[in-house]
Amino acid sequence: TLKIALSLASNLGDPSGDVSVTHTAEGMVSKSEASSLRQLINDSQSFPPLPHSPLESGTAASQVLVMGPDDFIVAVVSSLNRPFGSGIVTPSGILLNSQMLAFSWQNKTTNHSIPRLQNLLQPQKRPRSFLLPTIVRPSEGMCGTYLCLGANNGQRALSSIVQV
Repeated sequence: TLKIALSLASNLGDPSGDVSVTHTAEGMVSKSEASSLRQLINDSQSFPPLPHSPLESGTAASQVLVMGPDDFIVAVVSSLNRPFGSGIVTPSGILLNSQMLAFSWQNKTTNHSIPRLQNLLQPQKRPRSFLLPTIVRPSEGMCGTYLCLGANNGQRALSSIVQV
C-alpha cells in the first residue's frame, strides 16, 4: 500500500500552472481510483523496495505539534533539508536551507531515481516536500482521542507515520 502511495506521490509537484498535478491529486482521493488500486495489493506477495536516498547523519528537520485544551491543534515544521542546510550563513547569522535538493534535476537526482517532470526546478515553483505533520481526530460528533505526530525522514516519513 505504501509503495503504491509513494509511486503516486512521485507524480506530484507544485500545482500552479501544472494541470497534471491537480488531476493526479484528485485521482489519489477518488473512490474509484482507490478501488482500482486496492486490486494491486496482495497479502501473500512482497514487491521489491523502492529506492531511497541515503540517510545522512544528524537531524535536518524539527517539528512541534501542540494540542491545547480547547481542541485547537497547531503544527509547526522547520527544515534545512540536510544537516547544516546549504552551509551558507547570511551576514545576519541565518543558516540557509538546501531546499533546492527537493526538486528533481534533469541530469541528476539526489536518490538516483528518474527525474519527475512535475517536480523539475523552475522559477517561482515550490518543490515537493515529505514533511508530514499529521493530525488525527475523531469524526464529527464522535468522542475519542486526538493524535498529533510527525516524521522527518524524507521519503520514509509516510511509512513512519503509518506505522505509528
